[in-house]
Amino acid sequence: MSVLRRLPLLLAPVAVVAALLGWPPAVVFALAFIALIPLANAMSHATEALATHFGPKTGGLLNATLGTLTELIIMFALLRSGQTELLKASIVGSILISLLLTVGAAILFGGLRHGIQRFDTESVGLASTTMILAVVGLFVPTFLAIVIQRQEGIPVTSSFQNAAVDKLSLAVAAVLFLLYLVTVIYQLRSPAGEESLRQKPSAAHPPQIAEWSRARAGGVLLAATLGIAVVAEILSRVVGPFGTAFGLSPLFVGIVILPVVGAISEIVTCVRLARGNMVDLSISIPLNGAMQMSLFVVPLLVFLSAFSATPLTLSFAMAEVIAVVITVALAAYIGIDGRTSWLEGAQLLALWGILAFFFLFYQPLPLVGR
Repeated sequence: MSVLRRLPLLLAPVAVVAALLGWPPAVVFALAFIALIPLANAMSHATEALATHFGPKTGGLLNATLGTLTELIIMFALLRSGQTELLKASIVGSILISLLLTVGAAILFGGLRHGIQRFDTESVGLASTTMILAVVGLFVPTFLAIVIQRQEGIPVTSSFQNAAVDKLSLAVAAVLFLLYLVTVIYQLRSPAGEESLRQKPSAAHPPQIAEWSRARAGGVLLAATLGIAVVAEILSRVVGPFGTAFGLSPLFVGIVILPVVGAISEIVTCVRLARGNMVDLSISIPLNGAMQMSLFVVPLLVFLSAFSATPLTLSFAMAEVIAVVITVALAAYIGIDGRTSWLEGAQLLALWGILAFFFLFYQPLPLVGR
């Protein structure tokens, strides 16, 4: 059985060989995409094992910091290859998957087993409020870009480059990162916040994970990180030809397909927690994941892009803005009363499906400024 469990990890070297031999982009993309899933799962296990050795607060902070490492590596590869539009779509897709697909699946399967489930509104409310503020900050540069383009009478597009928008993006990224630090400090000092900071409790993973030594957990984390970095680099090179071959827009690939890699492990974890009637954690995990994406990963990418030839400007397509606003509003609304039913989970999944189909058929056209 141990050999069978390690077989998926062999897909990473297969993907590397396929890329070196010049196999068709669709084949290389499929191999790299599937290879990332066991690597992300190994990274999740190693992070959890390390967290058990550092106590609840430090372990919770470690989980919170490394919880989005898979997405960060993939997005950094996209940034290095200059695919900023695909990168911005991946940011949006990560938020949508966390708040709709992951939360929806947890609530659905938890509700089907236990009926009405109740949770503590304090930690969920903290994450929801922070997400609303983060969304406002993320999309402020978008509105400035639209105003400038309309004033200049040019087509409104998300790829618009302007010095003022670039500077505003850096300023907003700095404020969001400071908010992330303040939020972490609050969570470390608050008993309720400390519990919400815990990303993936040991109960969510196989029991043997908690028995890993620091050396083993650190070695697995390092190996998984290097593996993900190599495979993500391959993925970033073939994602464009892959989308073209199947008639998929970069927007759909970024919003729907790429975020699935980092979400698989989290979805399985949250569903398992919800079915075990630990609904507080099953909801706070994806909410905190979306919060970290907005307050930690995005600012970090903006800072790193400032030293590249293609700076990451926080100017999104209006369809992306509307999708995230609706998603955050619905997730915050569901968390108000402190109770969930399987129907609410089905509604969240339905919204994610509707948005996925929308971006599948959506062909962005420039809006001519007036």
